[in-house]
Amino acid sequence: MAGLDEEKRNIVVKEIESWRRNKLLPEQYCDFLQNIYLEDLNERPLSYAGTVVKKIGQASGKLWLLAFGSFALICFVVLHFSAFPLPLQIGITSIVPAAFIVFGAKLREDNPTRGLIAMGSGMAFLIGVGFLVLRLNDWLAGSGPLWLLGICAAVWISSGILLRYAVVHWFGWMAIVTLYTLLLAKHTSGPSLLETQVYWIPAALLICWLSWFLHVKYKSTGTVLFATSLVLWFMPEVYSALYAIHTDWIQLEIVIKIVIMGITMFRLRKQWMEWVA
Repeated sequence: MAGLDEEKRNIVVKEIESWRRNKLLPEQYCDFLQNIYLEDLNERPLSYAGTVVKKIGQASGKLWLLAFGSFALICFVVLHFSAFPLPLQIGITSIVPAAFIVFGAKLREDNPTRGLIAMGSGMAFLIGVGFLVLRLNDWLAGSGPLWLLGICAAVWISSGILLRYAVVHWFGWMAIVTLYTLLLAKHTSGPSLLETQVYWIPAALLICWLSWFLHVKYKSTGTVLFATSLVLWFMPEVYSALYAIHTDWIQLEIVIKIVIMGITMFRLRKQWMEWVA
């Protein structure tokens, strides 16, 4: 197929591979067609796994040493983490998520999905290893988990704002909502139906107003705060269900709130869609 230029030949070969993967033609027919368009069958496009294996095989000795050295270091840290002194445990818990966040920020320009995965891994590491540190030092029974949630919320919100990752920013606010829920459960007992609403509704309205106030300069922040206010709007019912408070009224409360929210959002749709979209 000398008359067929390289670009067109590659398109045809990729199409044949697609037929092979999707079982549109038998294997022998695909091999026959590729024999026509390829001078060497080693030029056949590889699958994702094949591409990865090929790149691994082409890696230099330094990269192999770096990969196995990193793996050995991770294994050493995991196996001996409980034996480390407290400052070193805290240092690892702080440095590793920071490295993931920086790495995710660099990946974001070329591949936003991988950047978000890297940042998500850092978030998971922070809260997961943070709880491990609390357990190893017998701090789970006190206010340690609350402090950890507060630290995670601060890190996630600041990272989300600085790097303009709305999902990370929103997870930070969800950590604050969880922290507030735990504090309410710890310091209040047997609240009335009205008190349960008062604990949450003013916060929902305040966050909604902040969403409108900040959306001009910080578009993604406005969207995140609006989504947070919607969560807070229904948190009295979630709180009541979690701690078995006035459970007979939960369904009625939800219906009433859905009606109020639906009417309000419909009447003000031009306003809130402008600052959220």
